[in-house]
Amino acid sequence: MKASTPSLILFFVTSILAIIFKLLDHDMLVLYTKSMIIPSLFIYYLVCNNYKISSLKAIIFLAFFVRDVFNTLRIGESAMGSFLCVLFVYVLLLCIALKEWKSFQFGFKDAIPFIFLVFFLSLICYSVLNLKLENLELDFSLYAVFGVILTLLSLISIINYIKSGSYAFFNGMLMSICFIITDVFFVLYKFYFYNYAFTLVSLITQFLSYFFMVNYFLEKDKEDGAVYS
Repeated sequence: MKASTPSLILFFVTSILAIIFKLLDHDMLVLYTKSMIIPSLFIYYLVCNNYKISSLKAIIFLAFFVRDVFNTLRIGESAMGSFLCVLFVYVLLLCIALKEWKSFQFGFKDAIPFIFLVFFLSLICYSVLNLKLENLELDFSLYAVFGVILTLLSLISIINYIKSGSYAFFNGMLMSICFIITDVFFVLYKFYFYNYAFTLVSLITQFLSYFFMVNYFLEKDKEDGAVYS
């Protein structure tokens, strides 16, 4: 058994348990099991990467963990704290994606898929934000900023994969797509129309987004020679 296998098994076990607890309507148990997912993936990443990690990736893991802590505590500041943690992670991931995007050369033939992606992703963002959302926990403008950042992250991640075709960028693309599905269904069941299936879809894609993110980091480290700062 590889040294990284136990932490990976822990991730899948806690993810499955969280889904089962959600099916059984044990919301507190869902929160407790979810709080173990990021630490298990963090350990998995460290072991796979010979216990080396850049400060930027460490901050991303920490921000996701703090988000889970806010959700578990359920204090008055939980909504804002959780929101800012995720937004912060998206901004950091966008910075990483933009840095990689700048290394590619674009020609006229890239215009059509780029325009299509801009239109499609913008349409999703606009459609969700244009719904008659009720009982918003934060100011609407914050959700609008959140939607724009996520749209840009997804756009750049997909373009990076189209241009490179590498396995690393494939994971980055899947990560961003899962982020979109997670957040869209979260908004739908939280502020528009509660549907039990929506909560499950949001939960499952959230766990998948973490998994693809870690694979994205690991594959990029291999490609870049794992240079840390």
